[in-house]
Amino acid sequence: MKALPLLLLVAACAAPGIACLDRMKDAADRGDWAALAATELPACTGPADAACAEAQALRARGCREQAGRVPAPQRRALLDCAVTSGEAALAAAGESPPARRAEWQQALAWSYFARRQEQPRGPALCADNEALARHAGDAPGFLAASARFNAAAEDCAPRASHCARLAEAARLLTPRPPGPEAASLAAAISLESRSRACP
Repeated sequence: MKALPLLLLVAACAAPGIACLDRMKDAADRGDWAALAATELPACTGPADAACAEAQALRARGCREQAGRVPAPQRRALLDCAVTSGEAALAAAGESPPARRAEWQQALAWSYFARRQEQPRGPALCADNEALARHAGDAPGFLAASARFNAAAEDCAPRASHCARLAEAARLLTPRPPGPEAASLAAAISLESRSRACP
């Protein structure tokens, strides 16, 4: 039964427009993340292609949500999709409302966070961490703190800056957001700071 909605979605999205967006929004309302992730979209036409930007943002969400529902071997391709479509959405969002662009940027930061968690230590992890820091920005919160912490903990930043990065991570996590992830990060920041004899 799921094949028909997927075929209709694929057919509607040969070129992003009202029909495509309506089908994609319907899929999101149903929680049909697999259908959204499987939707192939043509490239956006430029920095002010609002319909394409929204379609790409919906596909990015589908890929990110689906990545949390599949076995590990399938996860990386979906997270790559979430990052690629998220970047495409922002690149085409010049005429989208600022609040919508901010929402998509935050979603893209979460996609980079999720992909970074799958990376082995090395240049690819550091590249995703740098992108996470860029999209999370400087506002206090879990994602921004996580990016600063990993810059030090994973040796993505010059060693001389590690204590400063850890202090910044602690500042960005104050007041601490709710949830176990933030508590774990706070403990990791404290442990890493002690292990490096940071002031």
